[in-house]
Amino acid sequence: MTDAREQILRELLQKIAAENNYENPEFETALVPTTGANFSSQLFHATIKSTEKDDINVFAKVAVFGETMREQFGKQATDVLLDIEPYFYTKLAKKYKEIEHKHDVPKEHRLIVPKYYGHSVEYLKEAVVMQDLSKDGFVTYDRFKSIDWDYASKAIEEMAKFHALSIAHQKEYPDDFEKAKKVVKRPDFKEPNPFLQMFKQAEAKAPELTREENRPKIRKFFESFDSNQFFKFYMPYKIPVIIHSDYRPSNLMHKIDEDGKLQVVAVDYQTMHEGSVAMDLLYFIFTGSDGAFRAKHYDQLIDFYYENLAASLKRLNLNPEEAFPRSVFDEELKEMLPFGLIISCMVLPVITIDLANVPRGKDGEYESESVDDMVGMMSNANALCVQRVNEVVDDYVRWGIL
Repeated sequence: MTDAREQILRELLQKIAAENNYENPEFETALVPTTGANFSSQLFHATIKSTEKDDINVFAKVAVFGETMREQFGKQATDVLLDIEPYFYTKLAKKYKEIEHKHDVPKEHRLIVPKYYGHSVEYLKEAVVMQDLSKDGFVTYDRFKSIDWDYASKAIEEMAKFHALSIAHQKEYPDDFEKAKKVVKRPDFKEPNPFLQMFKQAEAKAPELTREENRPKIRKFFESFDSNQFFKFYMPYKIPVIIHSDYRPSNLMHKIDEDGKLQVVAVDYQTMHEGSVAMDLLYFIFTGSDGAFRAKHYDQLIDFYYENLAASLKRLNLNPEEAFPRSVFDEELKEMLPFGLIISCMVLPVITIDLANVPRGKDGEYESESVDDMVGMMSNANALCVQRVNEVVDDYVRWGIL
């Protein structure tokens, strides 16, 4: 399967080379080993070479959704997911850049978006090719380590810029915003719903991971939610915003500049949809932090997010108290708070999984052959996962939610 996906990539690289007037191009490709951070795509580093031309270094994602997975998710659902990221780079990111330019947003406060080179939407050959940030010194965060304040605060700054641009987009270009909402609309998955399967698996497994004194509380918590309540978390609350929806350290890259400043860049936009800003915020916090970080910085990070959202809105000539009041944000956060516990129980077992427990295909790479593979990974919790889940449960007990 790797050879087939590499061929898909090479066909796309040939097209990109022609578009950039690279004659008789040569291609170098290198498979990025599975690290447990990504299960929906096969990742590659690649270089396009041509005489008397600078090398083009790119990072590519080739979809690994097989026929079985597509059938279980529903073809419409997988098509939507695989179309969203090209739409972001070719349409939405350009509109956001136009908005920033219109309001003379200083360069240091503009959303950082990798350069985009091209994509394929051909069935079973979906792929996207963008700037290889690793060649510029960017790296991904260690998924086994908790985020620290420097990293978290910079990631939140970028999140706030992204949300503010969506709010400005809606205010200034309402018709275009409505079109964008239709493109990035979260698909209605057919039954049996894959995300519902993962939710049910979390419901079954969370008590096993939790200390005995908290097991009745976690069981009661999950029993209080049905599927409709769960999916409401993925809907907008009062103010609709196009959110990232998978904003976690594995989908961000960072580096320290020569002046010592940290840069953070989001690199995965395939799950964008209309929703609540609190979803992105809680998702980032609870998939990336441990109990010690939250004990010290949770409230600080919540305030820091809104302060940066307000500052970003002001730079776009919007009044925060009109465009997105703090009172509305606080209300959304309160309503969304249970989501942090649910998503922790669903995602932490996958994020922290030992590579030995990742299903492999014939060539040794991870293959998304079925929803059962994804659900099965949630059953292989290691000691780190158990620790993280219990720390989240402790937080929710202390907050009176459990």
